[in-house]
Amino acid sequence: MIKPITILDWAILGLAALLLGSTFVFMNIAVSEVHPFTVAAGRAIVAAPICWALLIFFGAKMPRSRAEWIVFFWLGVLTAAIPFGTVAWGQQHIESGLAGILFGTSPIMSVILAPLFLKEERLTSRRLIGSIIGFIGIVILIGPSVLANATDQLLGSLITLLAPISHTLGAIYARHHPKLAPPAMATGQMIFGSIILLPLAFYFENSLEIKVSGIAIGAMIWVGIATAFAMSLYFLAVKRVGAARVSLVPLFFPVVAVILGFIILKERLPVEAFLGLAFILTGAVAVSSASQRN
Repeated sequence: MIKPITILDWAILGLAALLLGSTFVFMNIAVSEVHPFTVAAGRAIVAAPICWALLIFFGAKMPRSRAEWIVFFWLGVLTAAIPFGTVAWGQQHIESGLAGILFGTSPIMSVILAPLFLKEERLTSRRLIGSIIGFIGIVILIGPSVLANATDQLLGSLITLLAPISHTLGAIYARHHPKLAPPAMATGQMIFGSIILLPLAFYFENSLEIKVSGIAIGAMIWVGIATAFAMSLYFLAVKRVGAARVSLVPLFFPVVAVILGFIILKERLPVEAFLGLAFILTGAVAVSSASQRN
């Protein structure tokens, strides 16, 4: 019997979406002064000890075997280092709302990629139609106007689009290791995300020589805090209502990012951005609802 979603469950899901959605806005503030690898490394470094503290709070433990730490390494690459780095780099050239919309394509990426790696996943007609609708939205979003007017914006959009692809591959990889406790996985991915991103920041960006305002530092710290708590809420929601329903959370990222981008940064996205958002959300809802039935 399917457990009904309570008001508390919706509150947990909504708060997780709000926290992660807000990271796109504050990332935009941070990269206006700080190089992208430094911002991405700071995000993981701030999040790692918080995730560890929450791990202890939930009564979980980090594993000791080499094989399990290898899993954490690849999770760090796929779900932290690459997504954090590409989003930070991309947001040098695109608005926070646009970045949130692009990351909101995660459910669509999952429909395309999961059947390639998971035997239990099938590309049904409903999922296929939903993914096609979603990709039409992506084409509208980064299509004719961007191609005609802004090479940097096009490159920023394409680089940002690597984030949901990599994150989806990481989620698929995690499903091959169901025995690992979710809080431990969150902690491990942040530890290795930090280990990977910090040397890149020092090597490519001379991070120690950067002069940063208090606003930018505060933005970086908030992004790390929001990431850590959102991941913990995400895993709590998985335990309460199941992974299929929690897959709906990324659908709210674009909405939160667009609204906060307008309120905080006074961003005004073009009409085609909202048209693309409508297609992406429609496609994502279709594939997510199909995932819950299959």
